[in-house]
Amino acid sequence: MPARESMSLAVHKALADDTRFRLFRYLGLSGRPVSVRELSTRLSLHPNTLRPHLRRLEEAGLVRRETRKGAATVGRPQTLYVAVDRDDHEGRDYRLLAEILTGLATGTRAHGRAQDLARDWGRYLAVQGGPKPGTRLSARRNLAVLQGAMARAGFDPRFRRAGRGAVEVSLRDCPFRDLLDDHRDLVCVIHRGLVEGMLEALQPRLELASFEPFAERTICRFVARGEG
Repeated sequence: MPARESMSLAVHKALADDTRFRLFRYLGLSGRPVSVRELSTRLSLHPNTLRPHLRRLEEAGLVRRETRKGAATVGRPQTLYVAVDRDDHEGRDYRLLAEILTGLATGTRAHGRAQDLARDWGRYLAVQGGPKPGTRLSARRNLAVLQGAMARAGFDPRFRRAGRGAVEVSLRDCPFRDLLDDHRDLVCVIHRGLVEGMLEALQPRLELASFEPFAERTICRFVARGEG
C-alpha cells in the first residue's frame, strides 16, 4: 500500500471513532496546546479513557504532544496536546470526511447527525484561517476567511454581490463528487452543514439566506447575509 494511501487510511480510522473525533475537533477549535485535565472536563470523560485515544490521534499524525514545565512549578512536567496543522496539498484529502460521514448514513437521524458533524468541521476550517476569537473583521476580510475555509474543504468558490450586505457564492467543485451517485441527499446535507458552520465562525457571522444544491449541473449556490 502506498505511503500516502496508508496515512489516509490511518486518518480515516482515527476519526471514525466518535470520542477521537470530539477530541480532534476540540483541539482544533482551541487552536492552542490543551492539557488532559481540560479535555477530561470539557468532554466529560475520565483522563484514563482519553489517553489511548490521544495516542491513536498522535500515531495518525493528527495531534502533537508537548511537554511544558512552569518556572514556578515542582514535579513532573505537564503534557499538553495540540492539533497538527494539516493544511498542505500532500496528504490532504477531505474525501475522507465524506467517507466518515457516509458511514453514519443509517437510521432515521443519520442526516441530522451528519449535518451536525459537517457544521463542526465548517467552524473548524474557518477558525483555522481566521483571526483570534473576538476580533471583528471588515466585510472584505471576512469573505477572505470564508473563501480560504472553502478552499481548504476542497471547494472552488466564486463570489458575487447579491444586494446590500449579501453575497452569492457558487461552489464549482465538489470534494464529495465520488459519492453523488449513491448518496446525493447526504452530500447535500454535508454541503449545507459545512457552509453553516463556516458562516457561524465568521466575525461578524453571516446568516445563510438560501441554499440551492445543483443550481446548475455541477454547481451548488447559496446566499449569505450579514446579521441585522
